[in-house]
Amino acid sequence: MVIPAMDYIDEIFTMTMLDDMRLDPSIRAAVGLAKRTLNKYYSLTDMSDLYHIAMVLHPHHKLEYFRQVKWEADWIKMAGELVHCNYDSLYVSCDIHEDVGSPSSDGEERKDRLNNIFDRLPSLSKINSSHMLDELDAYLATGVEDIDVGDAIQWWDDH
Repeated sequence: MVIPAMDYIDEIFTMTMLDDMRLDPSIRAAVGLAKRTLNKYYSLTDMSDLYHIAMVLHPHHKLEYFRQVKWEADWIKMAGELVHCNYDSLYVSCDIHEDVGSPSSDGEERKDRLNNIFDRLPSLSKINSSHMLDELDAYLATGVEDIDVGDAIQWWDDH
């Protein structure tokens, strides 16, 4: 994930390299320039809703990541509201088939079903108002999942 990686690099630069007097002054100056460049691009993540949504929807992070690294409460609240707003406007009315996430007895049948993108067009599916309207709240209310960072898509496919 981009944000945790940038946070880690920034922490290494700030906490160790910039103040390490064992490093040559030219190295520390280069690290300072690299930190400025990193922060320039890091600030751009605030301009993209996608970064916020991806972090919250990652089952290993959710909103808990931002709490752990002590981001401002208003910012965390805004990130949660952003996910809710997008969920409400784009997904809450989508029909979710009951067999989604359950393993298929026939691997080829499942593969064919998943590869046919036209079976999953939201605009063609029925609106199911009886479906859990607060599915996102239920997801966010559970704790973070103990998964490898790169397994988020697999986790969502399984669930």
